[in-house]
Formats: sequence, structure tokens, C-alpha cells
Amino acid sequence: MWSPIQQTPTCVVILFSIHFVLKAEKLLKRNGISHDVIPVPREISSDCGMAVEFSCLEKERVLELLASADLRIAGLYSRNGKNSFQPISPEHLAVNALN
Repeated sequence: MWSPIQQTPTCVVILFSIHFVLKAEKLLKRNGISHDVIPVPREISSDCGMAVEFSCLEKERVLELLASADLRIAGLYSRNGKNSFQPISPEHLAVNALN
């Protein structure tokens, strides 16, 4: 499933619960950040769950917003093609956003 943000590289953030995903969705919407709530891609995890996909151009802003709302992330990935995901290493994450 591609969204209007597909023209730029996208990032997928995995949060620790659906509750956190819903809070993140409200936060991003309130701050005008284009995003989609998607099922966690099977290439990332076989667990059922939801994730948030957004333009990687907004990565730093999204991480700052999540950290300011105490929404810790379980993982962050960049989408490399339709079904290919690359983990973004911890040193590229805001310290407060880490679990």
C-alpha cells in the first residue's frame, strides 16, 4: 500500500503498543505531518501489530515529537522498495526516543 508520501523515501516506526500508535497518529496529525498507520510489515516482524509510516524527510521532527510525548519506539526502518526495509541504527535516533 503506497500513500501520497510515496514520492519521497519513507520511514516506518514501530511502537510498543497499539495505544502508542494511536497516540502517535494523533500527534502527527495535530502537527501537520503526513503519515499512514499500516500493519507492521512481515519483513520487519511476524507479530501482528500496527506501525506508522511517514516521509523520511520528517524523521528528525517525528522523533522529537515522539520523544516529547514520551512515546518510546521499538524500531525505526527506512523503506527501500515495496517490500524491503533497512533498520536505522540507534546512533541515528534521538536518545529520548529509544526504549
